[in-house]
Formats: sequence, C-alpha cells, structure tokens
Amino acid sequence: MKKIVSFFFIIYFCAPNLKAQHKISAYGGWTASKIQTFFSPDAKKSPIHKDLFALPVLHSPYISFEYEHDWKRLRFSTGLSTTIWGASSFFGDPDVWAEMYLNIPIIAGIRLDLPKNWNLTLESGFEAGMRLTNIGIYFYPDDYEFKFRGNLNAILGVEANWKQFRLGTRLQVGLTTFRYWSADIWFKHSGITTYIGYTIWDSQIAKEKRAKRLAKKQADKI
Repeated sequence: MKKIVSFFFIIYFCAPNLKAQHKISAYGGWTASKIQTFFSPDAKKSPIHKDLFALPVLHSPYISFEYEHDWKRLRFSTGLSTTIWGASSFFGDPDVWAEMYLNIPIIAGIRLDLPKNWNLTLESGFEAGMRLTNIGIYFYPDDYEFKFRGNLNAILGVEANWKQFRLGTRLQVGLTTFRYWSADIWFKHSGITTYIGYTIWDSQIAKEKRAKRLAKKQADKI
C-alpha cells in the first residue's frame, strides 16, 4: 500500500502540464538606445532642435529580475528592470546626457519547443517606470532632487532557452521624460536590449526534487 501511495505521489509532482509552472529568473545585458524626436510638435520649431537627430547612440547596462508563469505554451511575466535612456553626448559636449529608470515589465509570450531541450519564446508587452537618477550633463542643482519622471515602452522580443539558461533580445520603443534646461519634456526613443539570463528557481524542478526526496524516505521506511 505504501508503494502505491508513493507511486501516485511521484506522478502528481512530476507529470507535465498538470499545473502551471512558476519561475524566477535574473537577466543581465546591454542596451543600445537612440533618441528619435521630441514628442511635442512645438518643441521642434527651433532650428537647434534639428540637431537632436544627430545625437549619438547610447550604450548602457541592463539588469532585470522577472517572475514567470508558464501554462502549456504560454508565458506571462513581470518583475523589475533598470534601463538607461539618453545620448552618449549632448550638442557637442562629450559627456553623457541620460536618465536611469526603474521599470515594471508586463510581457506575454508563446513558446516553440525545439529538439535537445531548446525552445524559442516570442514575446510582446510593455513596461512602465519612473526615473531613479540622472546621469551626465545637467544644468540646475534641482536636477539632482527627486521628481517623478516617467518612462513607457512597447516591447517586442525573442528568447532562446536551453534548460535554465537564456539568451534573448528585445526591441523597445517608447516615450521618456527628460529634464531639458528648466522644463520637463517628452522624447520618443527606441532601443535594442541583448541579454543573457538564468532561472534561479523553477517550480517544476523543485517539485521533482521534493518528490525524489519523499520517495526515498518512503522507500527507507519500507
């Protein structure tokens, strides 16, 4: 009888697709971003703002922690990420002009299973956040004081997975609030983030390990 109970206990924890799978993953990578234009049409009337399109690409680090809910082939994820948007120089000055943001991504994806433990996930969603700090050139002492400045991005990405390892890229297009002289203005921007990641905790793996431990305990008692 104990063997039968142990058998069904193992099946319950190990059988695939009986329950949704939960994961916590950490990511690190690099973002290449470009300011595209002022969001306000009035802001583009001054001739000096034509030089905005010449602002160079900014390369900056990317860090993210995400919780994932997998159900069959669908994935839903959210978490916290830090991104930096801006330019690597500002109207001839070689210093960076940028803002660091803390974002909450909300992403949905569909998984395509491949041979040898590989799979590919196509994902889409958005992220919204607020400024943490400014970086580089700023003009007034109060630029360094806390003030809410928002960030909103649409996301389209693809991620390759092998066991607990991940490699992916995301296209981000959105709006960001910047401090420009004495005013806050919105910029349109775009960026490409390339990252690697690792699944820190996986509910399916945890269940399998737990089932093996319980089965071993049951076997030792018999």
